[in-house]
Amino acid sequence: MASNPLSQVLSAPLGDIISEMGMGIAQAQYAIDAKTIENMKMIYSLDDDVVKELRNIGYRPSWYVIPEAHAEINIALTVGQTNTRSGNRKTQLFGATVDASYQNQYDYKMQASSTLKLKFAPVPAPVQLDDMDIVPQITGLSFASAKIILERLGISYSAPRNMKDNVIISQTTPAAGEFIEADTDLILK
Repeated sequence: MASNPLSQVLSAPLGDIISEMGMGIAQAQYAIDAKTIENMKMIYSLDDDVVKELRNIGYRPSWYVIPEAHAEINIALTVGQTNTRSGNRKTQLFGATVDASYQNQYDYKMQASSTLKLKFAPVPAPVQLDDMDIVPQITGLSFASAKIILERLGISYSAPRNMKDNVIISQTTPAAGEFIEADTDLILK
């Protein structure tokens, strides 16, 4: 059987294949979390009627996690040697993905497979978020309206004593849509 340069290129140490699968799952989880945070920020920073209603009822987007991942990958296992930096030879187990062309070219009949299960499920937000709130957009609202929204969300605030009948001109950092720690006052002007 002649050596196929393509199978050598597609062949990798088995540990690297498993590691790459794990990193792919971690990257997917990061993207899911980043999108949920982006959605939370959008709800508390946009001034759209639907978004206002979501904000008024205290809506928060769901958090999703990948508790399991499932993929079935057929690989041909081979034992090979590589040179280490010290000049010694190291024996390793290599895997090459098995597809129809590989099976036909090498008349490959046996398969080795690895299983990684994939399942998406909604989960509660991370515990640290219990100590954080997202600052709503209240600039331009009357003090009375801003007060209702902030109290409904559990965000503490401070304002000048003569603020009662005024419109909120500005709010301090963090800005609307950003996180604020639960024990930090939002300063209204």
